Formats: sequence, structure tokens, C-alpha cells
Amino acid sequence: MNCRPARLFVLCGALIAATIVEARAADYASQISAFRRAHKLSSVMLDSKLNAVALAQAQAMSYSGKVSHEVGGVFSARVRKLRKSKAAENIAAGFLTFPETLMQWGESLGHRENLLMPGARKVGVAYVTNSKSPYRMFWAMVITD
Repeated sequence: MNCRPARLFVLCGALIAATIVEARAADYASQISAFRRAHKLSSVMLDSKLNAVALAQAQAMSYSGKVSHEVGGVFSARVRKLRKSKAAENIAAGFLTFPETLMQWGESLGHRENLLMPGARKVGVAYVTNSKSPYRMFWAMVITD
């Protein structure tokens, strides 16, 4: 039995899924940029390393069922390897869409300060679903200079 076509299908499926996730993250970055530009600040660009940090945090929150900056490890330790002088994280849970999440962040003083970080240039955003949690969706954003 030749499994190569099946393996190719799985590989292509994973590639398509990764492309879709990347496209969503790019859309999230454009929405954050629009929010920043409305406040006379520079746009931010999507960064795959920051996406990975955000994804790890969203996964940790989803797995634990807790909305906490510490559940994935101390933030400063999680971003140390990025070697950025400025870094901030926003987290949320329970919002089913990114526009809802962004609106909540924009209305929360600490989250808003992070979105409007002076000198920010890069961002990563991720979410993880957990149908067993009352929150259902866990979001994380990392923004850096």
C-alpha cells in the first residue's frame, strides 16, 4: 500500500491550516495597527516569534482554565530570549472574536497602555479554544519594540 498521497494530503492540510492561522494573525495585527494609528502612533507588524510566545500563553491558559499572566511562566522570562527593551502582554478569555477582545483591551486601562506602547513595532496574537471551559476561548497578545 502506497501512503505517499495520504502523507502529502496531511502535509498540505497542515500547511493550509498554518497559512490560515498566519492570515488571521496578520488581520489581528492590522486591527491593532488601526487602533494605534487612531491614537497617532505607529503601526505594528506581525512577528512569528511573538506569535509563538502568545500561542504558548494562550495554550497554557486554556489547559489550566485560568486567565493569568503567570500560568505560562513569568512574562519577563518568556520574552527574555527576544532581547527587546520593551515588551508587554495582554490576555483575555471568553470573547469569541478578535474585535470583541480588542474592544475589551481598549476599554481596560492596563491593556490599553500596552496596545498604545510608544515605540512598539511588532506584535503577535494567538487564541486557543477549550469547549470544556466556561471561557471557551483564551487570547494572548505580545507587543514589543
